[in-house]
Amino acid sequence: MDLTTVVSDYYRSIDAGDLPLALSCFAPDAVYRRPGYATLAGLDSIADYYRNTRVIGRGEHDIEVVIEGPNEVAVRGSFRGVSHSGAPLSVRFADFWRFVDHLAVERNTYFDVAAV
Repeated sequence: MDLTTVVSDYYRSIDAGDLPLALSCFAPDAVYRRPGYATLAGLDSIADYYRNTRVIGRGEHDIEVVIEGPNEVAVRGSFRGVSHSGAPLSVRFADFWRFVDHLAVERNTYFDVAAV
C-alpha cells in the first residue's frame, strides 16, 4: 500500500467516526503537532486528544492535493463540520506526514486562519 492510500484512508475513517481505524496509521511513538495544543507524543496521547479534547463533533475533509515523497506525504485541503456544541466549523489546512514502515511517526497540521 502506498503512503497516499494510508493518508487517504485516515481522512475517510476519521470522517466516518471510526477512531480505531483512523489511529491505526500511527506508530506507537508517533508525534502530532497541531496549532493551539501541546505536542501530542505517543499513540496514547494522540488517542486521548481525539477522544477527549478534539472540538470537532463531525465533519468532512475535502482533500485537494496530495504530494507523496519518500517516507513523506503533504496534504492540502479544507474541512467543514460542526463542533460538539453544534457550532459550524470551516477551515483550510495543510498536513505534513512522515512515515517509517508505512506507520506515521510524525504529523504536523497547519490551519489557514489569521494569526498575525
